[in-house]
Amino acid sequence: MNNFLKNILITILTLSGFIFSGNCQTVENVVAEVANQKITAREFLFRLELSPFITHKSAWNQDSLKSDFLYSLVAERLWYLDALEKGLTESEEFRFYFKPLEDIFLRDALFKKEVEEKVKLSAEDVSNALNKAQYKMIAKILTTSDSGLINELYYKLQTTDNYDSLLTTFPFASVSANQFEITLGSIKDEEVENYLFALSPNEFTKPIKSEVGWVIFFIKDKLFTPIDISDEAKVNKIKNIVRTRRIMLRTNEYLQNLLGNITINIDETSFRIVAEKIYERINSSARLKKDSSGFILDDNDYRVIKSQLGVENLTRVMFKVFDQEVTLWDFLSNLAFEEHRFQSIEKNIIFQKLNRIAKDFVQQQVLTYQAKKSGVDRQKNIYDELEIWKQNYLAQLNKLTFLDSARVDNNELNQFLEESSKAGNALDYVNLKLLTLSSIQEMENVLKQLTGGNSFEEIIKKFGKTDMLVDENGETGLQPAFALGDIGTIASQLKVNQIYGPIKRNDGYSLIMITERKTVADSIKIDNQITKEKFRNYLFQKKLNETISRKTIQLAQKYNARVYEKVALQTKSTGIQMFVHRLMGFGGRIAGTPLLDNWADWIDIKKLKEVMLP
Repeated sequence: MNNFLKNILITILTLSGFIFSGNCQTVENVVAEVANQKITAREFLFRLELSPFITHKSAWNQDSLKSDFLYSLVAERLWYLDALEKGLTESEEFRFYFKPLEDIFLRDALFKKEVEEKVKLSAEDVSNALNKAQYKMIAKILTTSDSGLINELYYKLQTTDNYDSLLTTFPFASVSANQFEITLGSIKDEEVENYLFALSPNEFTKPIKSEVGWVIFFIKDKLFTPIDISDEAKVNKIKNIVRTRRIMLRTNEYLQNLLGNITINIDETSFRIVAEKIYERINSSARLKKDSSGFILDDNDYRVIKSQLGVENLTRVMFKVFDQEVTLWDFLSNLAFEEHRFQSIEKNIIFQKLNRIAKDFVQQQVLTYQAKKSGVDRQKNIYDELEIWKQNYLAQLNKLTFLDSARVDNNELNQFLEESSKAGNALDYVNLKLLTLSSIQEMENVLKQLTGGNSFEEIIKKFGKTDMLVDENGETGLQPAFALGDIGTIASQLKVNQIYGPIKRNDGYSLIMITERKTVADSIKIDNQITKEKFRNYLFQKKLNETISRKTIQLAQKYNARVYEKVALQTKSTGIQMFVHRLMGFGGRIAGTPLLDNWADWIDIKKLKEVMLP
């Protein structure tokens, strides 16, 4: 296991409602104050524990990591407050990415109200579940689509002692027979499950109509393993099996009642207009990226699609949910949020997938409409949950507004090249393995493979070229660190074989590992390998970092920010950065907490401390 895995474990969890159970003694402690807002130790620890956050300065030292995370968290809050003053909440770009998040939270709240809260387990339910959980049954499942044949087989089973021999005779040889272990929750239908658990070895059921046809369960054996009912964790797990199945049943009933009598037609012309633009973008971009694992539209793709559609088309009504108009803009917004992968660039296949997505979107919008109608949008807990996401989105959006001011003109570039071409300059050269993936969900799978023992080299080999900076083997080749832009700036601070990331970049999320480095005292030569544009990118990143650092310090002064670093360092943590997903009611999932940008890597922390430490 490499040093990365020895020092950090990124645990992948999937859950339907994450409740942080941190150290209660830290709840009232405050780690920072910004304007009239307080960042509590609880919030600090919640986001720290659920963020795959690494900075090159902190390496794997927990105190340094906490410190960098704290200042990054404060920077996010500062840039959020500045975004509010600028009115960025009213910007189209913010609404485009935030509206689907609001909708999924509303649907989740509706799910809790109409499904979860209405599923109650009685004492008898619990008692029956505990009783069934003590047994494991070995059964033969006899299956056929022929109802006449299954009834004839059932009659014959009642008059024979050797069912194995019976199944080899005509016409029963065509009946499928498979062995199956039956435990609590393994059968979808609870009524059928109760029927089975009431049987004894060598007994069998009447023919049962199922999704796969007609079936007869023949019980071969019934094994008893007593349960310690004083084991609270085990008992709760048993209860949850029953509750989850009841929730699924209640969900289906609710959706049937809500959607069963509603007919909503998608405007065919509107659908084709947006589908054509999506197809054109996928077709052109996918050929350039050549990603064999499929294609996911990124932020730039959606900007291009929206620009090509224009305001007139974006505001076209795609369908109506009662009195609410749902436009092509809404559809694109949700499509961007869900990060769908397109495995083919064939037009008919893309249209088919978009058609399925559109139908699901209709159901989502009906549920969102119902959520607002039921008043769950006025619940304070939803506002509180969304606030942390709002802060994260607006801070990142605000940072992007400074991109233009960091652009490098030709005079600046030429001056830099002239100074850098002088002999005797000490240059850091690095060779990197770089993996860039379109979505955080994809990166989650890679992180899981790393923690499972796979090497980064093995993973890179599977993906190949995923970034414009690398070759077909996923390597940059040995070149000056600054020629790799923001990636090179970070890499120059890393040790050989150290993995860093994930880093949020324009084209996705990146993991990097430095495989070779050396310092060369030499002049820079402009050749085919090192182009002027690479130098321009380096200067751009340098200017942007300086701008962000300077602006952050100004905002800290403006909002009278105060950081209580000792409190943060004394906050007990597991030392394990977890990457948590939260399953949302009625479908969909989000990260357990917003991914915090590594502001500490861009900011002069020393100067910031001078401003913010009491």
